[in-house]
Amino acid sequence: MLTRRLEPKQIHKAVHPFPARMAPEIASQAVSDLKPGSTIVDPMCGSGLVLREAGLRGHEAIGFDVDPLAILMSRVWTQAIDTSELLQRSDAIIEKARTIRQSDVALPWIDEDEETQKYIKFWFGNRQIGELRKLAYLVAGKRSPVNDALKIAISRTIITKKVGASLAWDVSHSRPHRVKDHNEYDVFGGFRTAVIRIADVLSVVPSGNVAVRLGDARSLACIHDEYADAVVTSPPYFNAIDYLRGHRLSLVWLGHSVSRLRQIRSLTLGRARQLSEQRFIDVGLNGLDLPDGPDDVTLSHLRRYLSDMFSVVVEIHRILKPMGRAVLVVGSSNIRGQVIDSPALISAICEYSGLREVKSVERDIPSNRRYLPPPTLEVHEALKKRMRSETVLTLEKHGAPSGVRSADYFHLHSQLPSTKNGAEGIRN
Repeated sequence: MLTRRLEPKQIHKAVHPFPARMAPEIASQAVSDLKPGSTIVDPMCGSGLVLREAGLRGHEAIGFDVDPLAILMSRVWTQAIDTSELLQRSDAIIEKARTIRQSDVALPWIDEDEETQKYIKFWFGNRQIGELRKLAYLVAGKRSPVNDALKIAISRTIITKKVGASLAWDVSHSRPHRVKDHNEYDVFGGFRTAVIRIADVLSVVPSGNVAVRLGDARSLACIHDEYADAVVTSPPYFNAIDYLRGHRLSLVWLGHSVSRLRQIRSLTLGRARQLSEQRFIDVGLNGLDLPDGPDDVTLSHLRRYLSDMFSVVVEIHRILKPMGRAVLVVGSSNIRGQVIDSPALISAICEYSGLREVKSVERDIPSNRRYLPPPTLEVHEALKKRMRSETVLTLEKHGAPSGVRSADYFHLHSQLPSTKNGAEGIRN
């Protein structure tokens, strides 16, 4: 449990920017009234906010995501760390980086991949490439809390709103666009500043047991049935921000080639073209009351998204204990004037899958929140056309899924990638 009084701003200060982060008050409310020592799962953990809130209250928590940068920042935000060692290591790395020769720096995922080299040359200036290469080389290696935090510090020099290590703006919004051909940004100085900020955030650490793993919310095969007291998560909205579009500018320095990141992006919700269309019919979701206004392309995308959300909801039902709670934050959409009532559609999927809605609360989405662009009139009008509100659905597990046939369930999950093992309390 919390050992001292903390101001909300201090608790919620993140180690890294993240677009469309769940509102802290939602995460706090969702975990604050659970019995002590509860087990909480966030199958799409993003920045790690839910996991941090759970850990700060002494709960057991495990989070999954397919985005490697989300996994890294969630780990850093939820693990204990020696901040003095972090600061000392960063100083030693900067000193070493200033003297090491470029000929001694080897980054195989870049040096042996022409596509990744071209990508880096387009998005970064020569000076920043040289400095980032040295930092990336010096923090590569075995994973540790300090090393993870140093990698997040490198990423913070890149994932910025405006001035940063790349030639782009709006990287933290996951809408990067190249705005210049030359850059005077001091990567080493930015790295040092980022380390100081991270050390300040990590002066407050969770007391609960938190684990973070790479995994797909549609197939959490490593988690036992009836494992969790609660599932708290914010699924990607139907017209969601493409997180990896911005994150890959950082991930290419942290061991990932462009082709590997393209493969990861293809696994995100709503992109499984080869499975979702027929599955939508196979499991009976064609009975959902879909809007009749959108064009065929939009409806096709919506079916893929909803069939993937069906997979997520079935997994949530399976891992929840009887009468366990699920809290889902779901956004409505407005696409070319056509309202897509995603909360109602997902609520229907939950009911179909054995999760009974007990409460639904709609909230307006402030235009100045979630690492979206500044709230200018133009941006405000654009947001009004896309996402106006979000709904917090609270559900409980009651009995077996009423509409899911075991054969369909097996067929669906046999085609999805399995989650890797490794978290305490899950299958070996």
